[in-house]
Amino acid sequence: YKSLLTLGSIMDLLIVVDLAVSYEVWKESFDEDAEARAEFSSSMVVGQTDEGKALVLAYGVDVPAMAAFMGTPEFAERTSGVHSGFTIYTLSEMAPPG
Repeated sequence: YKSLLTLGSIMDLLIVVDLAVSYEVWKESFDEDAEARAEFSSSMVVGQTDEGKALVLAYGVDVPAMAAFMGTPEFAERTSGVHSGFTIYTLSEMAPPG
């Protein structure tokens, strides 16, 4: 999670989660952190893909605060059974083509 600290302070992110369990089981675990996530993100939208992955659109993320939350031993212990990894992308709005 230290690599997150190289990102800017407030950003919009796409997180692609590699699920180790069903989407429903992962979502229960994700929902348990709603109060904590509200401390570092203005909103998050999640969805299931058809490839054993979940997508998290995270808006207005305080990246250092998210890295601190995700870097705790408690977070690692609680989530290690529901995902096998994730990839984080930065998002930026662009004008429609044409």
